[in-house]
This record gives sequence, C-alpha cells and structure tokens, in this order.
Amino acid sequence: MEKNYLTLKEKISFPLSAFGRSGIYTIMTMFYLVFLIDVAKIDAVVASSIILGGRIFDALNDPLMGMIVDKTRSKWGKMRPYLLFSPLPVCISTILLFIAPFENSAAKIGYAAFTYILWGVCFTIQDVPFWGLTSVITPNEKERTQFISNGRLGSTFGGILPALLVPVLRQSSLGLKNGYLVSAIIFGVVGAALSISIFFTSKERIEPSTVTPTFKETIQEVGHNKLLIIVIMAAILGSTMVIANISADYISNYLIIQGYTDFNVLAETNNVVEAYKAGGFWIPRGTILTTLTVALGAGMVPAMIVFPMLRKKFDLKQIYIGSSIFGVIAHCVCYLIFMNDPGHVNIYILWVCLFFMGFPLGIYNVITYAFIADSVDYMQWKTGKRSEGVCFAFQTFLSKITAGIAGVATGWILKIGDYQEPIANNLDVTGKQILAQQTPETQKWLLIMVTLLPALGFLLTMIPMFFNDYTGKKKEKIQAELEERRLQSEQM
Repeated sequence: MEKNYLTLKEKISFPLSAFGRSGIYTIMTMFYLVFLIDVAKIDAVVASSIILGGRIFDALNDPLMGMIVDKTRSKWGKMRPYLLFSPLPVCISTILLFIAPFENSAAKIGYAAFTYILWGVCFTIQDVPFWGLTSVITPNEKERTQFISNGRLGSTFGGILPALLVPVLRQSSLGLKNGYLVSAIIFGVVGAALSISIFFTSKERIEPSTVTPTFKETIQEVGHNKLLIIVIMAAILGSTMVIANISADYISNYLIIQGYTDFNVLAETNNVVEAYKAGGFWIPRGTILTTLTVALGAGMVPAMIVFPMLRKKFDLKQIYIGSSIFGVIAHCVCYLIFMNDPGHVNIYILWVCLFFMGFPLGIYNVITYAFIADSVDYMQWKTGKRSEGVCFAFQTFLSKITAGIAGVATGWILKIGDYQEPIANNLDVTGKQILAQQTPETQKWLLIMVTLLPALGFLLTMIPMFFNDYTGKKKEKIQAELEERRLQSEQM
C-alpha cells in the first residue's frame, strides 16, 4: 500500500492560494490588453507587442529564477521562502499596471512597458516556487496528481471572479479608468492575503540534491531532458488555444451586447442600459461576460475533476492528444454554427459551445503541470539531480509566453478587422461608457479569433507529443528505480 504524505491543511491551503493568485493573473490576462487599448489609448498592435515583449523577457527571467530556487537552502526549504515574501510585491505591481498617468504617446508606452515587465518579475518570483512546490511536497505520484488538480481547480474558480466584478466596476459611476484601478486594488490585496497561506501550512518532503548545477550545466541538462523539450514545443505551438480567455471581453461586448442593443433608442435617450433593455434581453449587460466565463469554466472544472480518474486508464500522452482532438472539433463546430451571422449570436447556444470548448482547456491546465513534474523525475533518473526550480520555471514561462503570443494574435485580429475602440469620455446620461459599434466584418474577425485560432492551436500542439516515449512500462521502470534510490537514501 502506497504511503500518503499530504495533510488536510496542505490540501485546503494550496487551492485557496491558487484561487487568490488566479484573480491577479486573470485580471491581467483578460483585461490588461483591453485597458491599454481602450483606456491608455495605445494602438492595438503596439499594446500587444508590449505584452509579447514582456513575455520574451520572462524567457530569460523564469529559468534564472528556477536556478535561484534550485540553489536556495534555508530552514524553510527551497520553495517556501519565496512564498512568504513575494505576495506584497505582486500586489503593488498589479495595481501599478492599471494606472494610466500619461497623455504623451511615448510616455504612456514607456510606462506600460516598464510596469508590465516589473509585474512579470514580481509574479515570476512567486510563480516558479508556487508550482514547483508540487514536486517536493510528496514523493507519491498519485497524491501529487490530485494535489495539482486541486490547485488548478482553485485557480479556475479564482479566475471567474474578475469576469464578474470588473465589468460591474468599469460600468459604474467610477468609469472605465477608475473601474479598472479599483479592480486591480481589490484583486491585488485579496490575492496577496490568500496566496501567502500555503507558506504557513506546507512542508517540503523531498530533499534537494546535495550538489546544484551551474548555469552551463543546467542548460546542458535541460537540453538532454527530452520530455521537457516536448512539453515546451507543444505549449508554444498551441499558444492560441488560450485565446478565448483573452478575447472574452470583446465577444461579450460586440457579439452579444451589441446584438441586443437598440441603437435607435440609444440615439433618443442617450442611455446605454435603456437601449439594451429595448433589445428585449433579460440578462443584465454587466453580467454577460460573467456568464461566458462561467460557461467556459463549467467545462474546465469537470475536466480537472475527472483528470485523476482518466490517469488510471490512460497515460498522459493519450489524454493530451485525445483532448486536443476534442478541442479542434469543439471550436470548429462553434465557428460553423455562428459564421453566417456573428452579429446576432444566440447566447444559449454559445454557452453550450463554450462548455465543450472549456473541457480540453481544463485538461490542458492540469496535464502540463503533470508533464513538468514527470520531467523532474526524468531528469533525476538521467542525471541524479532534481532541478524542480528550473523545470517548473519553464512551466511558468510557458504560461506567460503562450498568453503573450495569444495576445499578439488578438492585437493583429483587432487591427485586421478594423476594431473601433471606445471614444474617451463618450458617456451616456448616467455616466456609463458608450462602446463603439463594430461593423459586421469586424464581428466576423472576432468570431474567427475565438474559434478557428484556438482550433489551430489545438491542432499544432499535438505534433510534438507524438514523439513522447516516456509512457507505459518505460515510465513504470523509471519510477520504480527512483523510489528504490529514495528508500536507500533514507536508510543511509
């Protein structure tokens, strides 16, 4: 019978911490590009380039942080010290993101680039050891799989809150600019308070290697870690899989709300709420985005719940390829349903589509962390060294670089589709922002952005995975050898 190591406090605090961190990460990924375009008035391509540039910077920043973590030796372990000191800088840098203090074009671009890179550094200091903790908290692979799944569930639920609160605040009397700022303050503070809890409840149970590799040795070891390279290539090729989260705000405003807005009433009353009500739809404008996010999350959550059960019957490679095929089909079907009239999307059918589109995303959210944890074991088996920090640094890098590539794709689609951003201070009689009316051609491009682009990502991400041979009997043999080494080490 396998020994279990995790305590109840650890099982509760990890998803709780992930919940808090996700609120911060989601407000950045879902709304920061929108903020730069609609509030800071930065060109869509320039804004998306700022985000991609910050992600590229993280390409060096994340592995460096991973090596720092691997070299860390303290009474708290190698991961936990950073989980204590990082929440406050993450909170402050998140708030700085959503301040637009300059009118000058060069100044506001410079400020956006600086604060985005600053946020990336602060978040990396927390992100690498947070997920790296999963590889040292228990040597039991099944327990680790469930632990990761619970963390991703907490992260998913935490990502729903920004979709609920931000639209309400930015459509309130606060206005767009202050609505985003207040949102950043709320999620920054709450995220910091919750994310620190895992430090006080966790324990690192796998001892670090006595010898830590140099920078050159680390690069060489990563270069020989075939599994890690496959995961990296699969994630980069599949970057547009996650574009639905980034573009959800545009879908909400221009494929749903615009379609149910009576513009004749808007011209007569100058009241966006009355014009929307005149369209005859019962769902409040401020909650449309929330319903879309919940529908997507409703597909992701069961996927993450059943993932440990799927692991009992299928290996990671089979699950990854199978869910990717499912993702291609789900996104293409959604496009075919709405392609003829994207300006009048039936929200009920869209909810169903988003549910099925969310399922493969839920699998992807968990399975990449399982692959990274496997790559740590693979590296230890091959070299005798555990480089949890470096391996999980690539996971955090991948989450950022894929979001960056998806952000650039979003920016280019908006540019190609001739997206019209809201006019500053164009408010109705109640002080609410009046959004620009997009053309049918723009709406077609928005539909492509949320369906065919993710389908392409799911198609491409499968290619590297066909070369993964760390499965079946080979993996069982390696795991058994590592367990034998660990027991021998404990007896010495």
